[in-house]
Amino acid sequence: MTPNTEYRKAARYLAERDPVLRRIIEQVGPCQLRRSSNFFLTLLEAIVWQQLSWKAALTIHERLLRTIGAPRPTPADVLRTPVNDMRAAGLSRAKSGYLHDLSARFEDGRFPRRRIRLLSDGDVIARLCEIKGIGRWTADMFLMFGLNRLDVFPAGDVGLRNALAKRYRLRNASNMKLLEAISRRWRPYRTIASWYVWASSDGMPFEDDS
Repeated sequence: MTPNTEYRKAARYLAERDPVLRRIIEQVGPCQLRRSSNFFLTLLEAIVWQQLSWKAALTIHERLLRTIGAPRPTPADVLRTPVNDMRAAGLSRAKSGYLHDLSARFEDGRFPRRRIRLLSDGDVIARLCEIKGIGRWTADMFLMFGLNRLDVFPAGDVGLRNALAKRYRLRNASNMKLLEAISRRWRPYRTIASWYVWASSDGMPFEDDS
């Protein structure tokens, strides 16, 4: 089954189970989620986006690419870029170090790029969280946007929680029990449902830094 066919199937399933989501799907149209063809760039971008608003992260990411000197940098490109230069582009010292560590893992083969698609969601999260600077939010973003796993609910994402509170008229966007209850209606397509909620409100991924 092609991704577009799977997304249409998911949208029909979600619309039948959740009236709020049905209206969102009608408003947004076909799901545009795309599977990444480059795991390194997916993780690099997720690290840049950590604890930043979408607009701020986008600006820093663009500066970083100019600093590195490549629109699609390789691990070797990042390793050649001094930490101080990345900091001048707007990255923190910690994130600059995380990108160097990530790049080194891709360069020396410690990152299982060929086998990672075969791992369960739990095993992917465990492997990623071994990497300096990667926590559950970044791992969830990789599952969704890197591996295109269809049943991920990124509860640590502020943008999603705020959008859910608005769409479902919740008083408290931090009521995790209620948010989890809503997301259970969406199984086994929580990724697709989350994408639609993001897309409907421009509440793009934004990690909870609390």
